[in-house]
Amino acid sequence: MALVRLCRVGTGVHAAPASGRCLRSELRARTREAAAARPPCFLGTWVRLQPRHRQIGGVSARLETQRVPPARLCASAPAAVVQQAAVAEEAEEFKVVYSFPGIKYCRVLSRLKLLQTATTLAVLPPVCYLYLQGQVSQPVLLYTTGVAFFAGVMLYGMSYFFRRIIGLIYLSESGRTVKVAHLTFWGKRNDIYCPIDTVMTSDEAGDVKGELLLQFKRYNSKDTLYFTTKYGQVVDKQKFRQIFGELQ
Repeated sequence: MALVRLCRVGTGVHAAPASGRCLRSELRARTREAAAARPPCFLGTWVRLQPRHRQIGGVSARLETQRVPPARLCASAPAAVVQQAAVAEEAEEFKVVYSFPGIKYCRVLSRLKLLQTATTLAVLPPVCYLYLQGQVSQPVLLYTTGVAFFAGVMLYGMSYFFRRIIGLIYLSESGRTVKVAHLTFWGKRNDIYCPIDTVMTSDEAGDVKGELLLQFKRYNSKDTLYFTTKYGQVVDKQKFRQIFGELQ
C-alpha cells in the first residue's frame, strides 16, 4: 500500500508540470490567433489588444490592447494632393504685365481716412457727455455729429473706390493664371488668382480705346475692378493683349 501511494504521488508530481505546459501552450496559441484576427486599418485607426482578463482553461490570461493614432499609420491622400498643389502654385513665377505707380498714394490716403474717421468717432462720445452735463452748447454737438457722419460717408466712398483700383497685373509663365493686386478696406494688399479663361476681354467688358478707366471683369464673379492705361504702365504689351485682347 505504501508503494502504491508513493507511485500515485510521483505520478501527480510529474503530471502537474505537463498540465502547466499544456495550459501555457494553449495560452500562446490563442494569443497568436487573437493577433492574427486583428482588424485592418478602419476609419484611420488600428485596433490592438487592450488590457483585459480572460479565463482560458482555468488560467487567468491578460490580453493587452492599444489604440494607435491614425496619423502614424493611415496618411490622408487628399491632404497630400492639396499640399502639393499649393506648393506648385507658390513655385510658379509670375511676370508683371501692368503696374500703376499711383497705388501707393491711394494706400496712404486710405489709411489717413481711416485714422481721421476713427479720431472723429472717438471725439463724439465725450462731446455728447459734456452736452448732457451742460458744458457744451447744442451747435457744437451738432457740428461734431455732422463731421463724424460726413467722415464715415467719405470713408465708405473712398474705400469703395480704392478697393477696386488695380495696382499690378501678373501673368504666369505658363500663360494660364492671372494674378491681380489691389487694396483692401484697411489699405493692405490683396492678391486674386484667376484662370485666364475666366477673364473677359476688353470688347466683352464694353471698353473702348481712350477711356480713362478700363474694367477687369470675370465670368465667374460679379465684382468689377478698374485699371488705367493712361496713368498706368503696360510693362509687357504682348501678354497684355493675351489677357485683354485689342482695344477697339
